[in-house]
Amino acid sequence: MHLLSGQLRIVLVLALLQDLQVKPQKDIFQEHFESDLRLCPACFSAQREQCEEVFRAIREPSDLSKLWKAVTLLFDRREIFWLEIGPSQEKSSQLLAKRKSIVASHQSLSSLQEEFLNLEERPGGFHLCRTAQKSSPFINYLNQRGYDSSSIYFYMLHNISPLLMQELQNLDFPVPNTYAICGLTHFQAYAGRTLNHYTEAAEDLRREIARQLIHLSLKLTFGFADFRIFLTDFTSDNLTFDEDTRRVLLIDLDSVVMVDAASTSGQAEKYEPLPGEGFTFDVSAFCSGRQLDANVYQACLLLRDFLLKDLDNERLQLLLEKCVECQDDLCDMRFQYAYDLIKLLDS
Repeated sequence: MHLLSGQLRIVLVLALLQDLQVKPQKDIFQEHFESDLRLCPACFSAQREQCEEVFRAIREPSDLSKLWKAVTLLFDRREIFWLEIGPSQEKSSQLLAKRKSIVASHQSLSSLQEEFLNLEERPGGFHLCRTAQKSSPFINYLNQRGYDSSSIYFYMLHNISPLLMQELQNLDFPVPNTYAICGLTHFQAYAGRTLNHYTEAAEDLRREIARQLIHLSLKLTFGFADFRIFLTDFTSDNLTFDEDTRRVLLIDLDSVVMVDAASTSGQAEKYEPLPGEGFTFDVSAFCSGRQLDANVYQACLLLRDFLLKDLDNERLQLLLEKCVECQDDLCDMRFQYAYDLIKLLDS
């Protein structure tokens, strides 16, 4: 008997289902955490108490939902879980558990330090600009905040986003609340839908989102007292709008360049994109010691080409065009355009 391709797929899925175990989700996360602890005990041991408290508070979904998640993981290796947390008799909170899978052997502080010091530039990942100082101000800052050196180096190497999100939350940056960091799993509050869903929203709402995006670009550049953060993923799928709080939120910080503010000259410089579509960049430009307007450039690019591209407002479109192009004879830097845009969007 010959099976049609559709029938064959069904048979294969049914065969796979026989081998799948529908585990309680708290057990899945506990196993992940124990696996991470074996990878680097010094990195995560301090997280155990808080993480196990979160695991116990997870509301168990139906067996069908868990089974469907197990099936999807066979085809999509991104481990992203939508969860509800809280006592059964109370209203639950929605959160997202995002796990990053890595290939690594047992790691110690010395091996982590050596690997990080020998790390080459990683466009699209985390990059910490080197300084003339013997010890890194950013690492010193995290040490003072209570993080163990092993965990600092581990997250800088493999996934800086959970650690950096937690710090920026404390500094009132527009990021989702962090419930817990458990090894390579980050539990954070549900942050709303991505900006991809708002391209045809009402004009007033899009203007408000645009205003917040410009503010965010400035806050990343100036708002972290001792450091400047250059986001290299200022895109619509990395930004959400929480309709309950009416806030734009940045949901991932893995693609950033971190610069010590003391290492910059204070002199502003216009960012010159490399040839190509979208945001093109050279990591070394961010570490040059100049105060770049790259975050503002990306915000204006996103607004001009995506969120506000069909808005019938000549003055607004002209300002966005000037902000993006920033021609030499008309523009020294984009910060003034950012303030002009905020003023216009507020009116």
